[in-house]
Amino acid sequence: MIAYEQLYHLDVAGIKGAVDQWTEFIRRYDTMEQAFRDEVVTNFDAAGWNSVDGTHVFARVQIASANKEFIDAVTEAKGLRAVLDDAHDELKACKKELLDLEDKARGEGVLISGTGKVTLKDPKPEGDKPIEIAPGMPAPDGATPNRIKIAAWEARIEVILVKATDIDISAATALRRNTGEGGKEGFNDKTVKSVDQDEAQRSAKLLEKYEKGEKLTPAQLKELERVMSHNEKDPEFSRMLLNDLGPEATLRLQQDLESERAGDGANKDKYNSIQNSLANSVGAANQDKKFSEQWLKDMEKLGTKRADGDYDGDYGYQTLTGLLKHGDAADYPPHMTMGLTDDMIAAEKKNPEIWSDVRRVTVGNEDVGPQTLKDPVDDMLGIMSDDPDTATKYLDPAGDKGEERMKYLFDKRDWPDTEIQKETVRQDDVGEPIHIEAKNNRVGFADAIEAATTGEQPGSHRADFDKGHGDDQARVMQRTISLLDNNGDGGGDKIPANMREPLARSLGDYTADTHKIIAGSEDGYRDPDGYRDKDGNRRLLGEGDDSHITSPERSVIRVMRGISEDGEAFQHLYKSERDYSAEQMGSAPKAGGEGNENHVVPAVDTGNVLGAYNAIGSDAYLDAKDERKQWADDMGKGLYHGPGLALGQVPVIGDPALRMLDMAVYDWTKDVKLEAEATADSENAKEKASGLGGTNDLINAWYQEREKQGEPIGNMTQRAIAQQSEQGYVTSRNSALEDLGRTV
Repeated sequence: MIAYEQLYHLDVAGIKGAVDQWTEFIRRYDTMEQAFRDEVVTNFDAAGWNSVDGTHVFARVQIASANKEFIDAVTEAKGLRAVLDDAHDELKACKKELLDLEDKARGEGVLISGTGKVTLKDPKPEGDKPIEIAPGMPAPDGATPNRIKIAAWEARIEVILVKATDIDISAATALRRNTGEGGKEGFNDKTVKSVDQDEAQRSAKLLEKYEKGEKLTPAQLKELERVMSHNEKDPEFSRMLLNDLGPEATLRLQQDLESERAGDGANKDKYNSIQNSLANSVGAANQDKKFSEQWLKDMEKLGTKRADGDYDGDYGYQTLTGLLKHGDAADYPPHMTMGLTDDMIAAEKKNPEIWSDVRRVTVGNEDVGPQTLKDPVDDMLGIMSDDPDTATKYLDPAGDKGEERMKYLFDKRDWPDTEIQKETVRQDDVGEPIHIEAKNNRVGFADAIEAATTGEQPGSHRADFDKGHGDDQARVMQRTISLLDNNGDGGGDKIPANMREPLARSLGDYTADTHKIIAGSEDGYRDPDGYRDKDGNRRLLGEGDDSHITSPERSVIRVMRGISEDGEAFQHLYKSERDYSAEQMGSAPKAGGEGNENHVVPAVDTGNVLGAYNAIGSDAYLDAKDERKQWADDMGKGLYHGPGLALGQVPVIGDPALRMLDMAVYDWTKDVKLEAEATADSENAKEKASGLGGTNDLINAWYQEREKQGEPIGNMTQRAIAQQSEQGYVTSRNSALEDLGRTV
């Protein structure tokens, strides 16, 4: 690897001088070629010499060969100049990056020596104490803040040096290849015009060799991995590579690389790296829309075909999405991911069963169970979810084709399944086929919905209740609720299993809105049918990046019920609501207002909303029947009483709310069970507030917090809150149970 001091003191001007010298050589060679053509070739042809023994033919060949050498000299010189020019530009950028890094380090109290050694200018003594991963438990490697800081800067230096080394090796290799056989066969007329072109041709040659089943030598494999990794995000290199490979060879190559990934060969890691780089090259090449347009057409031709001679293998689109899953999907161009997904949908509309599987089994062996199938449409939606803006654009009902796509994916699509056909030992069909839905159905779709509605990659650690949503994100969320609940006619309580956790994160991100929808205490949220404009159309509240959903309360309740089939997903929704309620009370003004509404409303709203949540949970608990214990265990999985959400998220809330949640230690999961028992067994359940314990515990924690801050809530206000929150709790709970079709 290039040493720090070598790059730091690199004579970039010297490389540029070499480029200028080659420019001068090209001018000279051009002049000599022109003179030879004018004074020798032209005169020889004008002489009209012919000889009986054919000497004139030999002479003409010799003169033409000499003339070609002059032309080839210019070609080779231009190739060498182009490579040096590329190397100059890239190494100059690396040197600047290194010098800039040194300046930045100095500004942050970090010193870098002339050989690249990193030290701290004024290290703090406490920075040498080992960090603790838990109280009293130091990190196993004895890491200290100072060491971590130094290591971080060393890593940044290494990134630059590795990049410069790759450029140096690539340029040296291209220069050697541009000289052909080193002069043995004259000047080289097959030079490349850039380092990218040289490396693309070399990579394609090695990949084609591997794809044909020929073994790469260790040196070739190492070279291929280095070149692919170095250039994987370079659009020019990537376009040349894909053009050299061709679409069919690219897909065959992916199948071979996928086999390497599934195996345990000695070079598995290298082939995995090459596969990742190939996926990124596909994305980089498609940055160019003109190239992408043709590439999409090529894939459209191959997408519904299998490889020659492979009668039950993967279709082209299945192979392609298998490759794209291994790249940095967030960097893929939107026109590529959206275009591919639309093309795949168009293909499957012509043949709805194309991605499904058919199995013939003898009678008695039909208990096959759900299978994992390769669904390229769902895979593409999952890939798209790594780029939330694209996912939002793709599914926005107000955008181009967004409504059509949403309706298709939610209501009209035939999701892949496994068809089991029973047969006798003589292979005679027995009965009708059994259809079993794929184990991985809607995984990518659910991730795309989460990304589109939240603006974050699926599973990201975020839950900022003050954060508004873009109007496009909110439209996707509102339409999702509507389509899940059949436009308010019911059905939201039946949500496919793979969609529950992602939808819990999506809806949890809209807790500020769902809280107001269920509480119904603010303008725009009082109508149970949702907010409508003067023309009667359902719409959002707010605008731009501060938009809010206004879905009908009953639809929100039913969708939450559908999510709650997964106990852990329901815990996420419940804790998100508790955290938000705590924030609303904790941020209440010091003064209660003329009728103490500043204090009464947030507390009573908490009772209203948690009443509905307990109704949802109790309904799920009762429906679980023999699985009730498992459901309750899932709901309480990882439960603790401080702030925080299930499914790996952390809420953004203020200090008062944090302290309240630390004090509110009541196990609120008991409320769900109490409500379930009351609903199932008591004739007077309609009037009772059996699961009010957790609500009261949270409100009492608020009273204690106000007391500690010297801002106590008066006794009369507390009494009013107690009465109204219980009444609101009961009313909201009963209403939610009614929405879920359960009579109290």
